[in-house]
Amino acid sequence: MDRNSYIGLGLIFALLVAYFYLNKPSEQDLAVQKRYRDSIETVNRIASQKAEKEKEIKARQLDSLKNAMLKDSNALAGMYGGFSSQAVGTESAITIFNKDLKLKISNKGAAIRQVELLKFKTDSRQPVLLMDDKNFDNFIRFKGGNLEVRTDEFFWEIVEKSDKSATFRLHDGNAYIEYVYALPDSGFNLSQTIRTSGMASKLDATKGMQLFWNNDLRLQERQAEIEKTKSTFYFKYQNESADYISETSNEKLALENKTEWVSFKQQFFNTTIQAKEAFEKGSIIETADPISSKNVKRLRAELKLPVKAGVDQNIQLNYFFGPNQYELLKEQNIGLDKIIPLGWGIFGWMNRFMIIPIFNFLKSHLSNYGIIILLLTLIIKTLLLPLVFKSYKSTAKMRLMKPEMDEIKEKYKDNMQQQQLENLALYKKAGVNPLGGCLPMLLQMPILIAVFQFVPSAFEFRQQAFLWADDLSIYDSIWTFGKLPIINSIYGDHVSLFTLLMTISTLIYTKMNNDLTAGVNEQMKYISYIMPILFLGFFNKYAAALTYYYFLSNVVTFTQQWAIRKFVDENKLKAQIHEAKTKNTGTANKSAFQKRLEEMAKAGNEYKNRKK
Repeated sequence: MDRNSYIGLGLIFALLVAYFYLNKPSEQDLAVQKRYRDSIETVNRIASQKAEKEKEIKARQLDSLKNAMLKDSNALAGMYGGFSSQAVGTESAITIFNKDLKLKISNKGAAIRQVELLKFKTDSRQPVLLMDDKNFDNFIRFKGGNLEVRTDEFFWEIVEKSDKSATFRLHDGNAYIEYVYALPDSGFNLSQTIRTSGMASKLDATKGMQLFWNNDLRLQERQAEIEKTKSTFYFKYQNESADYISETSNEKLALENKTEWVSFKQQFFNTTIQAKEAFEKGSIIETADPISSKNVKRLRAELKLPVKAGVDQNIQLNYFFGPNQYELLKEQNIGLDKIIPLGWGIFGWMNRFMIIPIFNFLKSHLSNYGIIILLLTLIIKTLLLPLVFKSYKSTAKMRLMKPEMDEIKEKYKDNMQQQQLENLALYKKAGVNPLGGCLPMLLQMPILIAVFQFVPSAFEFRQQAFLWADDLSIYDSIWTFGKLPIINSIYGDHVSLFTLLMTISTLIYTKMNNDLTAGVNEQMKYISYIMPILFLGFFNKYAAALTYYYFLSNVVTFTQQWAIRKFVDENKLKAQIHEAKTKNTGTANKSAFQKRLEEMAKAGNEYKNRKK
């Protein structure tokens, strides 16, 4: 570009900055927007309160009915059978805990009411609750004789209790159902054993037992919309890889095969239920809009427990309540690490066998994640240096041949096919591969895409500060100017500095490539500058860790190219090209690609001549 072009781009940038500043909402506009948001929140709150009130009314009506039935023991027994003695009672809860987890379990239904991760906080620095009694319910339903039993309708007896374990029992005469919960000394796992004794004749094995697990997922992070699109069900059929249902739209799925586990996956945390003998086929998972406006999504599961006919049951369930940390999930040894989106095919391999091992090595020695990203970038770029060096040499040879290519272009300016044939002949004589400059760069693309998958999903960056970024897992806003029409949907309501630096460095890198590449016309040069500008809006809402990495990658790349340019002797390259031309008599073997290009060019010439 010439000086006038630079001045023009500078003026455009200045106008954009001025536009953002002049159109910044006034205090009055901000007040109007706040009143509007408050009105929406009020409507949602009223709707939520209405739903909760209706739920409370129904619960009171049911309690009244139960209390009335206490006066009629026959009616109570008719409704609850042998379990009627535990149909009415007073709810209380016990707590079990270890170094990482704290669970509250109610005697009503022997159900988990709250799960707290002790070592983590939400973005608002509140305790991380993967579930709580206001947004979550779970129970088992089964049929026996004429009875349909829901375990949450009964007040279970607490048989045993310690800091890390608890046993609950529901009686039916001499028969009973028992839940045994147990935590290890540390970690995020919980085991549950569901036992029955003397229930073989009372439990209809053909109808089975269904575990209902419904959770209105709480907001844990700053960006509600991002967390919503990252929340869904993952599941794993026996002898198959993990799969998932839509993250961006609501979906209901009946699982077609036996299922080893089902995971309620959020952006950075998950709750996973695993059956030792697999859930039966026909289990149902479903995503829906949240009941509360403060939550992100509602996940509902109806899991068919593995029940054996005619015998007492001993069903083993294992739960994982914890972070989506790759190594931690991999240690579960059930394929749970697949809930982290590392990319398919070669991109996933790059992450699993190169990027993550290097990252884990660095984090085992360093605690500053900004420095870790810097070193990760330097290591990856050093590994790629031979490709960069080869690409530069090939591009330099093409640039040295530009005068001859320009002569061919001028001589055959009205015949593009002949230009291609002459250029191919020139490449062959000079011993230059026309794709030598771009192929090494294409080989680097899997790493760029792998990093794009890994970094935003890496739990380690969550709530890690670096420089002006207070959290590397979200964008690094240095100026929030408010939501402006059109601009908000394209760019956002803020300026991310790492994204800005990434864009500027990409433009510099593009300029260097255009200057070094032979045969690129002015129109193509201008087009090459458009993509970085478009990426400015695309990446503005992405994790600061990702845009910081791309910025560093650009800086290292054009620093490498500058160093290589100082190191490479272009006079020596000219001599090599001249020597190749002298030795090559035109009998050298052609590559399959060159042969195809020549055949296509000749066919084009013949077709053109026939038309004349």
